[in-house]
Amino acid sequence: MKKTILLLLAVLFIIGESRAQNRVRDSLKNLLKSEKRDTAQVNLLCDLAFGYVVEKPDTAMKLAWDAWKLANRIHFVKGEAWSLNDVGSAYRISGNYAQAIQYFLQTQKLYESIGNRSGIAAVANNLGITYRYLGQYKQALAYAQKSKKLYATTGHTITGGIAVCFTNIGNDYFGLNQYDSARVNAQQGYEAFKKLHSIRVGEPLLLLGKVYAQTGETKLALEYYRLSVPYLMQRGNSALAGEALLGMAKLFESGHIPDSALVYAKKSFYISRSIGKYNRQVADAANFLVAFYDKKKIADSTIFYFKAATMAKDSLYSQQQFSQIQSLSFDEQLRQIELANIEEERQHNLQFAGLAVAILTFLILFFALSRTIIVKENFIKYFNVVVLLAVFEFINLLIHPYLARLTNDSPPLMLLILIGIGALLVPLHHKLEHWIAHVLTEKNKQIRLAAAKKTIEHLEGGKNE
Repeated sequence: MKKTILLLLAVLFIIGESRAQNRVRDSLKNLLKSEKRDTAQVNLLCDLAFGYVVEKPDTAMKLAWDAWKLANRIHFVKGEAWSLNDVGSAYRISGNYAQAIQYFLQTQKLYESIGNRSGIAAVANNLGITYRYLGQYKQALAYAQKSKKLYATTGHTITGGIAVCFTNIGNDYFGLNQYDSARVNAQQGYEAFKKLHSIRVGEPLLLLGKVYAQTGETKLALEYYRLSVPYLMQRGNSALAGEALLGMAKLFESGHIPDSALVYAKKSFYISRSIGKYNRQVADAANFLVAFYDKKKIADSTIFYFKAATMAKDSLYSQQQFSQIQSLSFDEQLRQIELANIEEERQHNLQFAGLAVAILTFLILFFALSRTIIVKENFIKYFNVVVLLAVFEFINLLIHPYLARLTNDSPPLMLLILIGIGALLVPLHHKLEHWIAHVLTEKNKQIRLAAAKKTIEHLEGGKNE
């Protein structure tokens, strides 16, 4: 009786929260009808798509594509990126991870093209979640940590993005069996969401339940699972709510309370299935129920859930999908290497420009100061040698990459070409040395003559007195 009452209360809670979500969506739809500005329409469509993405990914995808078409027509790059991010999220929720990664990578390129750090961070976060669902925890962790660093550069100590990153990093550590790190990040995520008064506190609470279940602290695990479910359902995240319910089912089974295990496992299965038959959580819940009914020797139920598990698993982990994901991951690695090379080349160009400016500045200052300073001939010769060496080294640095490619890194050929350049510079150096010597010698004579005139005038003035 107690279980029935609790189940009824949970259903009523879900219905109430569903109505609240519908009111938000209706509000967005009304704003969309009255909004005349194109960019604002794109933003509202993306917001609406995000509101549907967890519960109705097909609807979310349609709205996101409508947003993309409008954004593309008016050349609103941020809107294009945002809408494709929603498309990727819808594919991920539906279990099509290869397509999700493809659209997230497209989104990342668009955000990079406009220098939107928050957008790049959000996409990195989504890529991390997708790779975690695929069981590739190290890659997922790398993306989550990258996302956190990018969010930190926006100048805010605590944002929703950073709070999400804490939880995702914790989940990735959990997948790598590093439970202490998972617990610490989950706690940080919970505190961050709490400061923001966000209903997303359910996500770190779920993670804490998983950690404590894994470390054998059953009472704490059950408590955290129970606390997480209302928040997860309030946000409409049926998949994570299903994960929490399945976690409770496993704990009840290990505690030899089979009736409660069955109730929570079925709730997990049907809640997870409400967002699509072929997602990761449906497969997990179905596998649990297959094992449960097989022990009870109930053949029809075993077969039913076995079919559901097989269909979900085949859809999620097909060889073709893994091949697509590996190809996309490889392409993205190549693109990141290319971006790093471009950045390195840009830094080199800036350094070359800085060297050129420094040499020119030094020459200008030397000639400017030499107007009032007598320069000795030996200094002129020494200065010309230094300038010759500086110019030769600058040319060497500038042409070295091209020279290496031209000669295929052959030392004898590179030496011959550099000797040829030196041979051209030496005559120019001699001519320049003679010219500078002549100019500075004449300038020295003028300075001395001017000084002598002043001295004579001073002496003559003294005699007259």
